[in-house]
Amino acid sequence: MYYNAKLNLSKGKDKVSKEILRLTLNDKRRIDVVSVFYNSSDILLETIISFANKNKSILYITNEKEQRTDIRYFINEFSNMSGYVYSDVIDYGSRKDYIYICNHNDALRLQGEFDLVIYNDISSFPQYNKEQIKKILLKMCKAEGIAIAYCVEDVFSLGNTIIFPLKDTNTPIIEPRIITTRINLSMDIPLVVYEYLNWSIISNRKVVIFTPDAEKATAVFEYLSLLKERLSENIYLFIAGKSDDYIKLKFMSREKGIMVTNDFKESSVEFHSIDVIVYFADDVKFNHKQLLCLSSKVGRYESEDRGEAIFLANAETDEMDEAKSIARKFNEKAWERGLLNI
Repeated sequence: MYYNAKLNLSKGKDKVSKEILRLTLNDKRRIDVVSVFYNSSDILLETIISFANKNKSILYITNEKEQRTDIRYFINEFSNMSGYVYSDVIDYGSRKDYIYICNHNDALRLQGEFDLVIYNDISSFPQYNKEQIKKILLKMCKAEGIAIAYCVEDVFSLGNTIIFPLKDTNTPIIEPRIITTRINLSMDIPLVVYEYLNWSIISNRKVVIFTPDAEKATAVFEYLSLLKERLSENIYLFIAGKSDDYIKLKFMSREKGIMVTNDFKESSVEFHSIDVIVYFADDVKFNHKQLLCLSSKVGRYESEDRGEAIFLANAETDEMDEAKSIARKFNEKAWERGLLNI
């Protein structure tokens, strides 16, 4: 069967899509596609279909939740290719499908190698470093096969790099602000952050405060609860693996409010019109990719009134600086190419 895509990509996306395909056709076996968090995977569909039409085996690795996998949506909606799998089946040799979609851990359990291996690290909260991503790409790819890393930074660094510095909105991504303070963040709040929270509430926006663990989330929530009369009655606490999802839904139903959480991963709730504060951003649990991912939740679903992201810490770290630097470089690259609508 011959497969085809019916995508109507923007000019910028179409150029990137065709450049990825061109590199694979020119036998470039290790390709970096560097882009911002939460960008679309539709730029990969043309290459996937090209390999499927040659009866090539394809492995697509993503850590998105199964029911919210971006590439599966594009396969269903914009192609006539339906032979794909998303499960924990490990005996790939018994399958006849052209494409296997699974997460990082399940990919490690697969037997055999593939003609095309793609790792999407931008559509979900990043859990693995570039060396781990590179290792699994090389492990699962045939010697003569093609491996593509779709990440916020180079993985292979071999010169076959395509940079796609913005999303469909054609607006700059949020560059996080770094605020440092000497106060105990579990027991107090800097005046500048209090004013920022107050401004967000007055502006009818929601604020999500991320903390590195449940204990810190609870401490921040308890302190902010003392300020309800001055800030907002709508202050919520959501603890990953413990709290009911109803709390998130209740938070989102409010016109304005604050939610404190240690839940970084994707959920069924889409956070519209939010600002983000990463409390204890200097914690060793946060690397630069994770910090950038959390700040990228601001403006993820909007092109206007996109709000702000803040890294709040007792000391500025290299990881915080690197996250801010990557965001700035994406914006600079988009500006140089004349891609921004400002």
